[in-house]
Amino acid sequence: MSLPSRAIFLFQFVAGDTAYSAEWELKRSRAEIEAACREHVREADTKAAAAIKQRVARFSAFIQFRKPGAKPFSKDIVSFYGKWRVVKPYLPFTKSDGHKEHVIQKFNEHIFTKEQLAAAVKRIVEGSVKDLESIENELAVAVRQEILGQSLAPDEVPIAAEEFEKAMARLVAASQWDAAKSAGSLVVSEVAAQVAAQVLVRLGVSAGILGTSAAASWWTFGSALVIGIVVDVIWEWIDDPAGDIECEMVKALDKLSKDASTAIKEEMNKVISRQSELWDKTVTEMLP
Repeated sequence: MSLPSRAIFLFQFVAGDTAYSAEWELKRSRAEIEAACREHVREADTKAAAAIKQRVARFSAFIQFRKPGAKPFSKDIVSFYGKWRVVKPYLPFTKSDGHKEHVIQKFNEHIFTKEQLAAAVKRIVEGSVKDLESIENELAVAVRQEILGQSLAPDEVPIAAEEFEKAMARLVAASQWDAAKSAGSLVVSEVAAQVAAQVLVRLGVSAGILGTSAAASWWTFGSALVIGIVVDVIWEWIDDPAGDIECEMVKALDKLSKDASTAIKEEMNKVISRQSELWDKTVTEMLP
C-alpha cells in the first residue's frame, strides 16, 4: 500500500463512518457568564467616561471661542462713556449699580449672554445623558448575547434593551438597592436638571435662589448670576481703567471654563458611578 493510501486508511479508521455531531464547545458556567457580563459593564464605564470627556471639551471650546470678545469689551469699559458710567452712580438720583449693569450689558454684547451660557451648559449635560443612554443600550445587547451564548438578530436588539430596562425597573421598584432610588432611569430632562443645578451651585450660585426661581427660567437665571460672578472677579480692574481689563477678563473666562468643565465632569461621573452599580445589579437580576 502506498504512503498516500495508508494515510487515507488511517484517517478513516480514526474518524469512523459516523459524522462528528457532538457539541464542540463546552457550555459555560453561570459564574463564567456573569464574569463576561461584568466585563461588558466595565467596558461601558470606560466608554461613558470617554463620552463625558468629549462633551466637556465642547464646553471648553464654547468659552474659548468667545474669549476674543474680551478686547472690544475692555475698550468699551475704558471708553469715555464707560468712564462716565463709573462716575454716574455717585451723582444724586442715580442708580448705585448702574455701572455694573453697563458692564454686564457689554459683557453680553461682546462675550456671551445668560441665555447662551445656559444653553451651552444644558446642551453639554443633556448630550452626556443621551450618550449614556446609547451606551446602556449597547450594554443591554452585549449582556443578552452573553446569556444566550449567541449573537442577536436585528429584530431582537430592541427586545434586549427593553428586557434590560425592565430588570432595572424591578430593582428600583423593589428597593433592592438603596442608591437606585436616587439614580432611577436615565430620563434626560431629570438628570440634566439635577446635574446642571449642581454645576451652577459649584460656580457660586446659591441653591436656595435656584430653588425659588421659576421652573422654566432657572437655567438662564442661574447663568445670569454666573456672569455677575465673572464680572465681580474683575471689578477692581473695572474701577481702575488703567488696569489691563482685557487680560483679567481672559483670566476670568479661563477660570469659568476650568471650574464649569470640572463641575460638569465630576457631576456626570457621579451619574456614571450610580448607573454602573445599577448595571451590575441588573446583570445579577437577569442571569438564569
